[in-house]
Amino acid sequence: MLIGGHEEVRCTMWRMMLVLAVSLALIVGSPGDGAAQQAIDKAAGEIFGTVMSPFCPGMTLATCPSSQAAELRDDIREQLARGATTEEILDELYVVWGEEVLGPRSALGAGLLAWLIPAVVIAVAGAGLLAWVRNSSRRFGPGPAAATGLDPEDRERLEQELAQI
Repeated sequence: MLIGGHEEVRCTMWRMMLVLAVSLALIVGSPGDGAAQQAIDKAAGEIFGTVMSPFCPGMTLATCPSSQAAELRDDIREQLARGATTEEILDELYVVWGEEVLGPRSALGAGLLAWLIPAVVIAVAGAGLLAWVRNSSRRFGPGPAAATGLDPEDRERLEQELAQI
């Protein structure tokens, strides 16, 4: 057998041992690490699902396919692993990316005004339009009377005129 063949076998054995070691590490892992990782994944998922992506307009960080969004998701996971709270992360995102990253305003607290003011403006405008229509219809009086039916002479004359057209 050639020497090059031995090196290839040795390299393949090292690869197999590396794959086996990584697989064992993933399987065995400590139970505390699994629970901690699940908590981090849950908190990260909640953040990703509510924060708007600064890289994909109209998409949450969870659904944005850009590489920058993937980097930001990894950064958030690292912050959570270091012990940062969701509020701290949201505050930092607000400082760095602005108000838009926090998505639509909630209907609680100060965000309630953001929902109520447009609704009140629309209601007042609708009431004003309704009042204007009613007032203008009174000013010009009733419209033409509806036809109640034609007497036989008028019907015959109408049919003759229509026939001539």
